[in-house]
Amino acid sequence: MKSKKILIVPLVLVSLTVFTFSGCSKPAEKPADTTTDDTKTENVESMPNPVVERTSSEEVSAAIGFTFESLPADITDVKYSTISNNLAQVTFTSNGVNYTARKADPNIDNVSGVYTAFKNGETRTTASGTAVIFQSNDDGMGLATWKTDNFIYSVYCESGFDAAAMEAIVNSIS
Repeated sequence: MKSKKILIVPLVLVSLTVFTFSGCSKPAEKPADTTTDDTKTENVESMPNPVVERTSSEEVSAAIGFTFESLPADITDVKYSTISNNLAQVTFTSNGVNYTARKADPNIDNVSGVYTAFKNGETRTTASGTAVIFQSNDDGMGLATWKTDNFIYSVYCESGFDAAAMEAIVNSIS
């Protein structure tokens, strides 16, 4: 009987020790104000996209009160959209080069949305007397911007810039 008591006493002591230490541990703390990937996705998805695709130039005009009055005749793959209800945009292809043309209220700081430092630039006057700034890089990126009394315009191509082609497109847009 004495040998059983010797076994039971240490077992009881070990059990009490285990219960004591398990009761003293700190509860896990919930991290304060942490953001999970799910929350980030929700925030991004809930942000409205300022670009709204439109089916025609007439739909652009109905949505924001103005549109392009004229575009080049030889363009294909034409897609219209509005941005933030104050900017008309049309993307198209001309002679294998993709262009984005924009028209907006003259108070917009950067109608083109292009934030590239261009290597080359010059100002040319169109036949109607409007000064147009033509900018380009050696990689074929090009941008033309100009302002009239009522609107500000831009034409941008990511690649395939040709000064004569860009000038012809600028002269066709109003």
